[in-house]
Amino acid sequence: MKFSTLQAILSVLLLTGCLPQSEDVEVLSAQESSYELYLYTEADNKDKAKNYLSALLDWKTNQIESKNIEFKQSKTKADKIGISEEKLPALVIKKEGKVVKHITGDPPTKEILNELEQSIVMVQ
Repeated sequence: MKFSTLQAILSVLLLTGCLPQSEDVEVLSAQESSYELYLYTEADNKDKAKNYLSALLDWKTNQIESKNIEFKQSKTKADKIGISEEKLPALVIKKEGKVVKHITGDPPTKEILNELEQSIVMVQ
């Protein structure tokens, strides 16, 4: 009885060690008034996010109160963000905790900037 229990526990431990681990994802986030921005990129493939970074920089410099907008960098696991790794990079815009815009793929900088400006209505 004890042997079969021990064997079952060892089997579970071995199998969970063999499961694929979620990849690291870099997160660039900012918060302004009731809006939150999250740019998710693959930690080992940041070049794919150049258009997103350029659009975010352009958007920030276009804001009157741009000094109030601070970007923070962090890391998380892909399975915690609810976006498949194939869809990275991804920009998620939330208002009051609800997603108002979700941009993925490889759109040009100008298109990303237009989406940002349309999605975020700042009080000027």
